[in-house]
Amino acid sequence: MVILQYLIAILGFSVIILVHEFGHFIFAKVSGMHVLEFFIGFGPKILKFKAKKSGTLYGISAIPLGGYNKILGMDRNEKIQDELKEKVFYSKPFLKKFLVISGGGIFNILFAIFLIMIYLSMGILAPTSTVDYIEPGSPAERYGFYAGDRIIALNDSSISSWDDMAMLTRQYPGKDVVYTIVRDNNELDINVTLDDKQGSGYLGVGPKLEKTYLSFFNVLKEGFKMTWDISYTYFKLFGQLFTGQIPFSQARPVSPVGVVSIFQQSAAMGVQNFILFVALVSLLLAFGNFLPILPVDGGHLVVIIYEAIRKKSFPKKAMDIYNALGIALVASLFIIGLIFDIINPFKIANM
Repeated sequence: MVILQYLIAILGFSVIILVHEFGHFIFAKVSGMHVLEFFIGFGPKILKFKAKKSGTLYGISAIPLGGYNKILGMDRNEKIQDELKEKVFYSKPFLKKFLVISGGGIFNILFAIFLIMIYLSMGILAPTSTVDYIEPGSPAERYGFYAGDRIIALNDSSISSWDDMAMLTRQYPGKDVVYTIVRDNNELDINVTLDDKQGSGYLGVGPKLEKTYLSFFNVLKEGFKMTWDISYTYFKLFGQLFTGQIPFSQARPVSPVGVVSIFQQSAAMGVQNFILFVALVSLLLAFGNFLPILPVDGGHLVVIIYEAIRKKSFPKKAMDIYNALGIALVASLFIIGLIFDIINPFKIANM
């Protein structure tokens, strides 16, 4: 079973990378650029064929992890055949180059939205007005609430959801109130003096969770909302990391080894959780690729923006330095992440 979970984990990680590369590929094709190669996996090429019309070489490599595509002109030093000069990356207008470089991240974001919608369509656990937990020493325990009680009213205000119950309870800090509950098919009134917690009424119960299913339109709406909320949280955490509000030990880099390990743990938690985790990593990969360093996409965006503003090529010496610094940074983060993944691997249960 564990081996199967690792195989699923590797597949999930590979699909995210493949989607990213496919984004670059699609935008390059639409922009009229020549794609030299598009391969699934990396390493020795074991299966390949060349499209007669486009001239693109497609295939599968020996190590089926992710994929890559090679666009003509991304390497400024490569030789260009005369008949392909109009299909070179660097000869295209700024907007087309911008879209091709951004295409990987855009596809990862779209892929994440799609997966989040699948996750939501499989049903979500939502709190009900039925009590499942009684906090020791709380008003709920003192006044005789039991797990299984369904709260239907507070002071004659009807309650149909957990949000209703929580909102009404907060309005009576330290006050005497009357809850109407259903217990064993009988309605009962319970008189309670609520606690005052920071100016809000407090009963001390936890809700029973039940799986609910959203309509198609709610899946669409909640899918975009959830993607936005996750994205906002990512950027907020990035900001807190760079300002020192979050210690490095809590936001350490993760190597591909660590990512696969976390994928395996999420796979062990069920298909629905695995789908959500793949979506989270796809979003994280998209945003990480927009960091302004080479060799990731954000670094290439810096180069083409510079060239669009200055109307001339990025200086070769500066490019070499910029690239070397980026590779050194990425390699350092990879090594640090790998060390952490070996000596102190991530555990989803502790996240």
